[in-house]
Amino acid sequence: MSVWKWLSVACALFATAPCWSAPYAPAPVSARIESYVQASMAEGATPGVLWVYQGGVPVYQGYHGVSDRRSGAAYHEDTLFDIGSMTKQFTAAAILRLVEEGVLRLEDPLARFFPEAPEDKAGITIHQLLTHSSGLSDDNGAFDGRDSDPFKSEADFLAPLWASPLNRSPGSSYDYTNAGYSLLAIVIERATEEGYETALRRLVLEPAGLTQTGYRLMDWSAQNAARGYDDFHADPDRADRGLFYLDRWRTEPVSYRLLGNGGLYSTPSDMHRWMAALHAGEVLNPDSLALIYAPLMALDDPYPPSFTHYSYGWVVGVRPSGEPWISHSGSNGVFFVSIEYGPRTDTLILHMTNAARGSVGRMGYEIARMTDDPRYEPDPVHGGPVRLVHTFMADHTPEDIDLLPAYLAARSGDPVPPPWVLNRTGLLSIERREVAWGLGLLTLNAELHPQNGNLQDSLAHAYEQIGQNERARQHYSQALTLGQSTQDCYWCSNAQAALDRLDQAAASE
Repeated sequence: MSVWKWLSVACALFATAPCWSAPYAPAPVSARIESYVQASMAEGATPGVLWVYQGGVPVYQGYHGVSDRRSGAAYHEDTLFDIGSMTKQFTAAAILRLVEEGVLRLEDPLARFFPEAPEDKAGITIHQLLTHSSGLSDDNGAFDGRDSDPFKSEADFLAPLWASPLNRSPGSSYDYTNAGYSLLAIVIERATEEGYETALRRLVLEPAGLTQTGYRLMDWSAQNAARGYDDFHADPDRADRGLFYLDRWRTEPVSYRLLGNGGLYSTPSDMHRWMAALHAGEVLNPDSLALIYAPLMALDDPYPPSFTHYSYGWVVGVRPSGEPWISHSGSNGVFFVSIEYGPRTDTLILHMTNAARGSVGRMGYEIARMTDDPRYEPDPVHGGPVRLVHTFMADHTPEDIDLLPAYLAARSGDPVPPPWVLNRTGLLSIERREVAWGLGLLTLNAELHPQNGNLQDSLAHAYEQIGQNERARQHYSQALTLGQSTQDCYWCSNAQAALDRLDQAAASE
């Protein structure tokens, strides 16, 4: 009997065990991504739109969650998202186009465009602004106010910037700054004598064939716009931030605090088209495109997995496989968008979501690692502590409340959430007459943070709402006692007023 015939007989006789070790055969990357996405959704994450292309061929196109939680409207290729700081790559491309046209030079100092610039800033170059090495800092007054503040004019934006001290010597090192890219937007306006968005359309968007990207001038409809959801809030009505800036920009110009550094809107189809056009030479010439991949300024803290430098509107690095790689993300705390791209294999990973809380922003990076390593299985991401608590509540009963710290620890690494998390979810449950959950969450919160008088005040409020006035009185009193040890007892006036109200009610009975 030949050895192979003998082996086949043995396999038949002992079929319960393998006769030889089969080689490892990983699941296709599309199946692994889908498994990762589903596991993340089970932890309260909203993955949104995830597209993965390899060699120009789509290997995964997923739409997970909804663009409108009220109507249940699904995402699609033309859903509009705020792309945040990914705006910077468009500003950088517009600057490079102007360099190609001879309108400006990367070595040009600010003094060329801003004669009023103070001495310490007059010599800052366009190159330094593009690479976040200008010495400007968003933390020392150069970036006064918030993105959501009312319209800020060019003059109102520049005044605090000129007055702010530099954080470091221009050109010496990296310090990410939104203010620098807003300055670049003004450079574009002064160099072209056009508004930023008008110039951007002529220089970049139209050559790339983008029709749904912009602030105010793109082709858009409310039906295609994703509503933003800030799951910092437990109340769904407060979490719904609506169409965010789109409604505002119907009547109000884009603030100079945001112009050029963030806030552009775009769609999955436009972002895919953008990357294809950019690398096909339809926007920039080869020399300009090479600058995007050049390691121009070392990062102060390398991003995962291997990004080491900033170029012009992109972070750059080399994958473990040796492939050059570029990436950037953008977020305003409500929307999150990221792109990963490797030119050698023409690998594109596009991620866009309208619910950015939690660790959702890791998904693009993790999927890039999955394409590198067929054995890599990332831990699922989560949608933030409020979403985790809601997910726990959906899968458990109020009697399981003692399991919540371990549940949170396994998913976020922290068994003790910040006080506001259980406070908001507990009070919302009381408001919805989900009494067992409300009392359970608020009681656990008070136990986890025993020195926080505000939590005692909230627990007392819950008891008062359900008519347990003696319990309410005990916890209001405890709130006042804890307030004596703090200089800012913002809950004390409420607790004292509640005790007075309960005393009056008792006296009238």
